[in-house]
Amino acid sequence: MQKHQNKKVKELEKLNKVKIGYARVSSQDDRQKLGLEVQTEALKNCDIIFSEKSSGDNDNQLELAKAISLAKDLSSQEKFVTLQIYKLDRLTRKMLTLANIIDELNQHNIKLISLQENIETDSLTGRLLCLVLGYVAEIEIDNIRFRTKEGLRKAKENGAILGKPALPEKKKRQILDLYQLNSMPVKTIAKRLKVSESSIYKTVKESGIKHRKLVK
Repeated sequence: MQKHQNKKVKELEKLNKVKIGYARVSSQDDRQKLGLEVQTEALKNCDIIFSEKSSGDNDNQLELAKAISLAKDLSSQEKFVTLQIYKLDRLTRKMLTLANIIDELNQHNIKLISLQENIETDSLTGRLLCLVLGYVAEIEIDNIRFRTKEGLRKAKENGAILGKPALPEKKKRQILDLYQLNSMPVKTIAKRLKVSESSIYKTVKESGIKHRKLVK
């Protein structure tokens, strides 16, 4: 993948206009994978696309850093460079971080284009609109966090047990029976009983059984 990307970068140096795409998802579950497909499809006209799995609250997005670094390098060669994203929140969910990214791109004459919001930052109005939308998005994230905390607090007050449900006693006995077979690797137990390895270790610890030398 890295070798292919490096070859692609060499090809970009021959162009006068370069469109760099960036896509991000926060996890690898099926819904997020679909989200990545939607983004890359929207960015298919870009000359190169950087993508990664990273939280929108994380300021250490390696592929984004690579995309911006490449954009700055190409722009310094007097090429017309745009950085394209599907939505603003694919860059970051932090208002200050978004402002810093826009400012950095602007200083290097790199135009940011958000396809979904139809925004381009080559004008003061476009940059201002980006920041306003980023501010609104951050407020909404804070509201979601507050509602989640309040929901958990009320559920706890009403006696709800939070976290993963405990394993059934029958499943625990099956784990212990198999665990005490020294030749049975923990991974095999987990696969056979369809439980996580951490659940096996926790069950064994709670049982008080003398630990055997673990076989993973």
